[in-house]
Amino acid sequence: MLRHAVSTAGFVLFGALSACSASHYVQRGADLYGEGRYVEADEVFERSEHRISRASPEERATYAAYRGATFIALGDLHHGQHWLSIATELERTHPGALRKEDREFLDGAWRALANRLPKVPPAPADTAVASSSRALLPSVDSAPPTPPAPTP
Repeated sequence: MLRHAVSTAGFVLFGALSACSASHYVQRGADLYGEGRYVEADEVFERSEHRISRASPEERATYAAYRGATFIALGDLHHGQHWLSIATELERTHPGALRKEDREFLDGAWRALANRLPKVPPAPADTAVASSSRALLPSVDSAPPTPPAPTP
């Protein structure tokens, strides 16, 4: 009985240490990000990525939010969007996975991404794209002439 209790306590302690290990790397990367040390944050996130697959949805969501924001800060918008999407999906499927401040951080990261994307101005009204809906409709001026009425 005592052996079982010790074994169970060891397993619980190991599980707690594993969780701390994953959250330690998430927190370390987040701290480096907060200090503006994006390359170092990226290195921490990259080295700890394999651990995150076993982490709780909360840790995975936080990791994904900071990982995405780090990619955006480094100019890798494609990977940034990928990780922000993962964080958003985790929050959607596990409501409350992100703490309020982490949810606000994620929202800010999405705004940062939107601000870094190339701006595509709307097409001027006189271009073929803007007037394509009018091109499908015949205008009065371009209507074919009315054929003469048949004679009886």
